[in-house]
Amino acid sequence: MTRLTRYELRLFLRDPAAVIVTVLLPVGMVVFFGAIISPADGNDPIETFFPAAAIALGLAQLGMNLLPTTLVGYREKGILRRMATTPIPPSRVLGAQLLVGSLLAVVSMVSVVAVGTLGFGFDLPRRLPAFAVTFVLGVLVLFAAGLIIAAVAPNGRVASGAGVVLFFVSIVFGGVFTPAESMPAFMRTVGDYTPVGAFVQATRASWAGEWPQPQHLAAMAVTAVALALLSAKMFRWE
Repeated sequence: MTRLTRYELRLFLRDPAAVIVTVLLPVGMVVFFGAIISPADGNDPIETFFPAAAIALGLAQLGMNLLPTTLVGYREKGILRRMATTPIPPSRVLGAQLLVGSLLAVVSMVSVVAVGTLGFGFDLPRRLPAFAVTFVLGVLVLFAAGLIIAAVAPNGRVASGAGVVLFFVSIVFGGVFTPAESMPAFMRTVGDYTPVGAFVQATRASWAGEWPQPQHLAAMAVTAVALALLSAKMFRWE
């Protein structure tokens, strides 16, 4: 499993576009906005918005775009089918992908926090346990969303298209383009129950030193379990 994970990681790092959208783009967002605003304190909505939105952007790219297109591509090429005839079951590819994705999610998050804090004076998350719980739930629910796309998409083009549509809808309603408090009421209500929206709001709360609202944590947890169960039932290896 370790060797397979290293192999999948090397394949990922050979794709400059994947590295850009999952690590460099979130960091670039913090750099851009950090250069034009002056952080005040951890309760400033601007200070909690940009890091949370940047982290959500990286996780959404990983979960909704890269994970499903990679897995569907392996299925199209017959890689998963051929692995079924070897001592290495195809499920290990899925496990390796999830491990690589989790590692990159951590790298993206740490990069955003480090650049924002050291480069532009943003505060660290004030309630670290809440931030950690939120981050883990965010990874689980967004990867589960990617798995359900991989489970139902018949080919790579459909997986890519579905991932892009879901990604943009999620970041619009999830408060990544603009803070939730600036959005119409109906968009805020919808966003509170979407994976990205719940993650952004919970992350902002933990950054400001508060525990996230139970509805946001519950939305991520329930959605993650539901999508994971559905994808496990519907996923096709061939």
